Amino acid sequence: MFLTNNFWICFKVFMTSSVMAFQQLIVGSTIGFSAILLAQLHLPGSHFTVNYDEASWIASLSILPCPVGSLICGYLTDKIGRKHALQLAYIPLLVSTVILYNAETVTAVYVGRIFAGLSVGTGAPTYAYIAETSPTKWRPLFLSLLAFYVGLGMTLSAALGVFFHWQTVSGIFAVLSLVGFALPFAIPETPAYLRSRGWEQEARLSEQWFGFVLPSNREEQQSANDDRKDAVPLWKQMTQPTVWKPTLVALLFFVCQQSCGFYVVVFYSVDVLKDCRVPIDGMTANVFLSAARTMGSVFNLLLQTMPKKTLTVISGLGMFTMLSAITVYLHVFEDTDDPPFAGLLIYAFLFYVFFAMFSVLPLPWSLCSEIFPMSVKGTMSGLLYSVGYELMFVAIKIYPAMVSALGIEWVWTIFNGFCITIVLFGAFVLPETTGKSLDQILEKFEHRPRLDTNRKQREIP
Repeated sequence: MFLTNNFWICFKVFMTSSVMAFQQLIVGSTIGFSAILLAQLHLPGSHFTVNYDEASWIASLSILPCPVGSLICGYLTDKIGRKHALQLAYIPLLVSTVILYNAETVTAVYVGRIFAGLSVGTGAPTYAYIAETSPTKWRPLFLSLLAFYVGLGMTLSAALGVFFHWQTVSGIFAVLSLVGFALPFAIPETPAYLRSRGWEQEARLSEQWFGFVLPSNREEQQSANDDRKDAVPLWKQMTQPTVWKPTLVALLFFVCQQSCGFYVVVFYSVDVLKDCRVPIDGMTANVFLSAARTMGSVFNLLLQTMPKKTLTVISGLGMFTMLSAITVYLHVFEDTDDPPFAGLLIYAFLFYVFFAMFSVLPLPWSLCSEIFPMSVKGTMSGLLYSVGYELMFVAIKIYPAMVSALGIEWVWTIFNGFCITIVLFGAFVLPETTGKSLDQILEKFEHRPRLDTNRKQREIP
């Protein structure tokens, strides 16, 4: 009976996590959609064509409005709940896919990509939901489902682009958006959120549905009193070390993530490989890179018992090693018209993407749901996601100008320098969250003994 109960509890947590993370599959398809769209627009018989500047806007416009969506969704995550905030985040995705399905001009594509961008940065309710409903030692495993679904969405988008027209692909993801919107109706709100609003009876019913009592923490107990919580303005909470210190940590991680070149490979895969003189078809390369990302996500799932600091060091070292091989090759054969063994560079890029999935890509996003107090988790996550996506937009937008000014070999040398910075960040700055409760994580920022609630709980061993 014990094993049966544990299995049923695990199944429920996996199901609810997958329901909430399903939106990231659509987000992943949005990120990867520009690659198949731009490739097909250059084919004979396309409804319309785009020039170089228009292509760069199509690639980056889905990132530009992310801060708006992130801030709104982060605020709604705390105000109306994790489930309902996520469902509202599906609306721009649905509008985007419908517009793209009917698009006949570049302007229509621009509008569709802008609407998609409003939802790309809305991971706050999903991260919060999973962090609040997962047993402490399994939390990293279920949080990593988001990166897996993003990779799966990119792979699915690339695969569909091989067989279908880009408008048909948009129609397929419109249907999936409707499915994703309906799925959260089948699961309960998190007990932590319900209790923070003073709805103790609903919180207990939610815990009964899950079948176990989640670990309590000081912030959850304090926020159970609405009057006490509302008496502390947000600006004053942000001056507390348990808020501003993790904010600085997360910001630094986002800067390193966006400066290591990963998202440049995602959005400019065809151009990057062409500039590096890799002899491979653009659509084929896109499928391979998306598959490498998915495989990296799978390995990330399997390595969730490993400390996050260790994963980050391994991830950064792997990326540094692969980019070192690429940049050395580019510098050595800079003036060679037909460099030898250029086809081998595709394998270095594939392993570069593979290692990025261990930590550098998923961890900055999921970290925000683990290191902030309950009372500001949604708001601070939304704020930091906004900054992260704006950094992404800048990196994507200025990349062509950097290549033109510095040359492909020096641009990627700079990216490689940030990879080694990530190694140092993981070893000396990143707080460890694996296997730790929120109280234990906050202790590292406030240097204060944790309150012992003496609450008896039935946690999964």
